[in-house]
Amino acid sequence: MFKNYFKIAFRTLWKNKAYAFINIIGLAIGISGSVLLLNYVQEETSFESLHENRNRILRPILTRTDLPEPRSYASNSARMANEMAEAFPEVEAQTTISQFFGGQFNMTIDGEPVTERAYIIADENFFQIFDFPLISGRREGLLSEPKQLVISESKAIALFGKADVVGTIVETAAIDQMEIVAVMEDMPSNGHLQIDFILSPSFAGIARWDQEVNSLTSASFSSYILLRKGTDISEFQTKASQWMEEQVPEQFANMVDFGLQPLIDIHFNSADLERDLAENKGVYSYVVTFTLISVFLLFIASINYMNLSTSKAVFRAKEIGIRKVVGAVKSQLIIQFLTESLVISIMAMLITIGALDLVMPYFNELTGKSFEFSWSTLGDYLPLLLGVTLLVAFISGIYPAFFMTRIKTVSILKGEKLSGGGIKLREGLVILQFVLGIFMIISTLVVSNQMRYISEKNLGFNEENLMVIDINNGAVRPVFKAMRNEFNQIPGVEDVAVVSRVPGEWKNINEVDVLVRDGQNLDSAEVYLMTFDPHSLDVFDFKLADGAFFEGNDSGDSTKIMVNQAFIERFGIEDPLGKTVEIDTRLGRGSYIIQGVMEDFHFQSLHSSIQPLVIGAWNHPAAVIDYFVLKYSGNTAQLVEAANLVHQKFDNRTVMEYHFLDEQLALFYEQESQAKVIFNIGASLSLFVACLGLFGLASFTIQKRMKELGIRKVLGASEWRIFAILSGSFTKQILLAFIIASPIAYWMMNNWLDNFQYRVGVGVGVFAIAGLGTLLIALLTISYRALRAANSNPVNSLRSE
Repeated sequence: MFKNYFKIAFRTLWKNKAYAFINIIGLAIGISGSVLLLNYVQEETSFESLHENRNRILRPILTRTDLPEPRSYASNSARMANEMAEAFPEVEAQTTISQFFGGQFNMTIDGEPVTERAYIIADENFFQIFDFPLISGRREGLLSEPKQLVISESKAIALFGKADVVGTIVETAAIDQMEIVAVMEDMPSNGHLQIDFILSPSFAGIARWDQEVNSLTSASFSSYILLRKGTDISEFQTKASQWMEEQVPEQFANMVDFGLQPLIDIHFNSADLERDLAENKGVYSYVVTFTLISVFLLFIASINYMNLSTSKAVFRAKEIGIRKVVGAVKSQLIIQFLTESLVISIMAMLITIGALDLVMPYFNELTGKSFEFSWSTLGDYLPLLLGVTLLVAFISGIYPAFFMTRIKTVSILKGEKLSGGGIKLREGLVILQFVLGIFMIISTLVVSNQMRYISEKNLGFNEENLMVIDINNGAVRPVFKAMRNEFNQIPGVEDVAVVSRVPGEWKNINEVDVLVRDGQNLDSAEVYLMTFDPHSLDVFDFKLADGAFFEGNDSGDSTKIMVNQAFIERFGIEDPLGKTVEIDTRLGRGSYIIQGVMEDFHFQSLHSSIQPLVIGAWNHPAAVIDYFVLKYSGNTAQLVEAANLVHQKFDNRTVMEYHFLDEQLALFYEQESQAKVIFNIGASLSLFVACLGLFGLASFTIQKRMKELGIRKVLGASEWRIFAILSGSFTKQILLAFIIASPIAYWMMNNWLDNFQYRVGVGVGVFAIAGLGTLLIALLTISYRALRAANSNPVNSLRSE
């Protein structure tokens, strides 16, 4: 019996090739776009799924509340975390991790220096809390002894040419020799930790390590807590937070708050956390947006099928009537029409499989993901593909099936004219299609405008043609002037600066306590501090608002500072030049003279407003120089090669790490750029599928009205009058869709723009472009069929009358 349903379905589609083509292509586009986006959403919402106990793992969060704007950190005191584990019986295990070497792990492999940043130092409880699988080595007692090293499979192969490296001795810069005791699988991409090396604590007796580990006020570590089964998470968070606040020394009691963040919340709720080892932070609003786009695509494609199917009812009326006369019951007819919908959906799915194989590499490049799609991985995608396909088949087919089975047999046999029925519903569905399409277009234009504004906004300094080289070896700092002179000799290098932090990158900027006295009044605040040498003024093209920059007199410059205009505004300083401020540094409190005021520049992301900033000379005691910045012109490949030779001359123990500032700044807005492209693609596909359906619907509508058009032409109607009549109803529907979509898009995009401190407005031009553009495309879509009907010979349509 079911074989007969499929046979009839294929026969019907073969007889109506244009109808089948429009539906199959529309559904294929909808399913392809949806599967891609839903795959992304599935990845984003599955973070930490590797760990069986993920719902019972938390990490302490520290928040500074004494600042003008509270700032939160994913770091805490190791001693406090250890004592909390002992104080609460609800805690099953606790582990503390850190990057004690300042973010770089230097080794020597086969006589060659290797510098890695994807590392942590962790204790023996790390593998008790986290379920990272091991390829080789014993899990029991792992990291319990000093000088043990765990390495990822891919890194083992990259460095040693094989994964079987257990027992290998590695020469390291900080701990002499370490033994590889285990090889772990690469950490999955849907986890907040992306680590290739895990070191056991091996620094007992080193003064700085002992001081940090035993301090209640140091926040140089990250901790994770595994709670026992059955523990009330919310209740424990309240108790533990209050306990941590009670442990803080009295002088800091009113300066900090504590909280506990669940592991499963890290991915979407850590954007503003500082000192966080999480690399791939997500934006939940984008997940919601991509989900909506995938739903929109499916819905628009399904609407096409429903509209075209119901509009064809008038042409299939005799078929339905005959089936009923020969005994077909309503349920059989419903199954038949649902079978046709299923066949079309399956054909669309087959096209989708081919499309995914072609576009997946481009999608990975766009999103930064590493999805694999091939015949070998098809099984991983089949549940999603089949689920989406069956859903589309049901949604697309259920209404046409019930609508067409409602046609009365008596009316058909009497030859009564059928309206095609459901006209109001079809018009409503067309309007809904274009509401979604216009909303997507408006959103895309706003996102594009904002990203263009960010890329073109004057940051207050030059970011072009600047090569940034990390200083990874402390031995380089005493001889940096000689090294800078060598860099200056490279052809194409115009100038070289040394800085503690690079403007615009905003990572781990030093913070100092600043006290400003005005008579009997004392104002204090924690302020960012960066250090520059005299060459920085020309390299970055900073602008002075008042005073003078550092002169190159090391002893004289070390007692002077520059401040930005936001600093002057924050402290309300009048006549700042020559004003003395006090700054707490690692050497104690010192007095510094303001010798100049810099025009504000964006040393942080454009998501934040410009904050007060102190700029010290390169030898200011609150910071150390960490970067060379080369201003250059000419060939970058030759520059890198020459700079590497200079680096090896002064530092042959580490690999030269470098980047170009403009490229690095662009990466900080990568998620917004990805969203922009996905919006562009989603809007284009939505509009294309909607217009594809509009073309088909216009074709059937015109075919049904051919006799009416013939009479109008006989009575003197011109071709353009006929075109206006045919396009008028569609024009009204698009205008109504524009009226509905505009306020929704205005509200939602304003909410998105509120994430930026510096943003564009949602202007009238955006709506004009979206509305007129959609109308023009829609009219062009139906113009071929409409003009062809307008120019047809009325004799052909009236011959049977």
